[in-house]
Amino acid sequence: MTNTPMIWPVAAASRLRIKFSNDDYCRLFYNSSTGSISLVPITAEDASAATTTPHAEIYDHSLTANPEEDPLYQSYLKQSKDDAKKIVDSFHPDDVIGANLSLEYNLQNPNTFHGMQSYASAKINIYCYPKNNRRKQREPNHKLYTVDSKCCEDFSDVRALIQSIRTLSGLQNNNATNNNAHPQRFLVILNPYSGGNGPKSKSGATFVYETIVKPMLEQAGVEHDKLATTHGNHATERMQLRRSTSTNDASNVNGEEADSNDCTDSELRDISEYDSIIALGGDGILFEIFQGIHARADEDHILSKLKFGIVPCGTCNGLAKSILHWSDNADYTPMESVFQICKGHTSRLDIASYQLATTTKTYASFLSFSWGLIADCDLESECLRWLGAIRTDIWAVYRGILFPKKYRARFSYLPSGNTNNDNVSTKIELPQLNEPLPKDWVTIEDDFSVFWVCNTTHASYNVFTCPMSKMNDGVFYVLIVRSSVSRLRLLQMLLKLETGGHIECEGLEIVTCSAYRLEPLSDNTYNDLDGELIERGTIQASLFNTANFFCGKVDG
Repeated sequence: MTNTPMIWPVAAASRLRIKFSNDDYCRLFYNSSTGSISLVPITAEDASAATTTPHAEIYDHSLTANPEEDPLYQSYLKQSKDDAKKIVDSFHPDDVIGANLSLEYNLQNPNTFHGMQSYASAKINIYCYPKNNRRKQREPNHKLYTVDSKCCEDFSDVRALIQSIRTLSGLQNNNATNNNAHPQRFLVILNPYSGGNGPKSKSGATFVYETIVKPMLEQAGVEHDKLATTHGNHATERMQLRRSTSTNDASNVNGEEADSNDCTDSELRDISEYDSIIALGGDGILFEIFQGIHARADEDHILSKLKFGIVPCGTCNGLAKSILHWSDNADYTPMESVFQICKGHTSRLDIASYQLATTTKTYASFLSFSWGLIADCDLESECLRWLGAIRTDIWAVYRGILFPKKYRARFSYLPSGNTNNDNVSTKIELPQLNEPLPKDWVTIEDDFSVFWVCNTTHASYNVFTCPMSKMNDGVFYVLIVRSSVSRLRLLQMLLKLETGGHIECEGLEIVTCSAYRLEPLSDNTYNDLDGELIERGTIQASLFNTANFFCGKVDG
């Protein structure tokens, strides 16, 4: 026998001939050592048999009770063990996001006695995105193999081969690997103005959707609806919309009748009817999505049911960069993010809940919280947004070095070792903001320059804030720089943010905790949550849940 895994249909592969040129045919082989699939010319003996044996008998495998007795099967096994066999094409399943069968019909085919399927030629479509050897970035390199119609009367062998390719590719979207599963349906939400360059920008979400996201989802066999936001908080409003297409009468959460003729599917369906939500834009569009989910009564159900994806099209893209970093340090490109979405692998990301003294509203957070210098750089530099991500660097020099401020606050935290909640298995019950903190909390009151709470590795694609952060480690990493640290040391830290070298700088303190409270004692300070300005004043947070995000191979 052979070492080829059972998932590779050896009998079917031995019977199928792939047309390589006018007179040359090949077969597909799976190499269990390398994991690759190769196109190999058939042997001269098999080629001779194919041209001399009558059509009705060549590949009529129903006549053979035991496929292993088929001469083609034996020849295939012998050829698979030949290390010197010629390979004319190959691909690796790790690079595949989809595979399907397409048929072309020829109504002029005179062989009517073979039945209707003799009129059709089968083509195997394999959608591959291997990494470029030089730039190490993914590029499309699809395969189209035409099957000899004389060897696949009912196409069952072709379907078996395609199903095996899907399985070897590790595709997790159900309809890609299970013909009986309900079709996966994604909701794609894009911000046409992400990145600041407008909807016609070639780096913007609209262009990325049309040229990358839409075709790749179709290749992966995933159905989707698209929603382009038209105003601020549009995504938040869409998450809260409670309509359903599963009943004849579409109504909103207040029971008011809706005119479905004026709405698209992306506006009608309750988000619970989708399998995944994909955000195209910066961190801001995802922030809106999570605030809408956070306001729903069925938030826990939605977070457990849906999978989430982020495709970087904004200015900073901290979460997208963090996920790609966790995914074996994959390349930071929109195509890489979409590739991982199409593959369908997920891992859980910590989600935090924030409460403020000045409002009863609570927030969900996935990225970071900053106060002091970092918040000033992020929010006050909005006037320089046209410069792109460099705007925050300019403001850091202005506010942190040339005209430094002191930010006084009382910082209290629950050390991560004082709880069994490191994997967010249970929620931490925080005291009310007007209540004293438990005795096992630690309190620091001082003048600070930097107060930066991290939930991810990157706050921006070019800011490696917290190298030690994991997707679901159940802790906050709080980066603190006190105002007593010299400007020179602060400058050194800021210059090393891109590489993560600031972690080793003298003067930087790192606190790990499961919950914390910050009480600003200075006037005119900002609370910056996931890059968005929220209400000022005392704030506290704990990690309360997780959400499934598409990603590659994640360690921890």
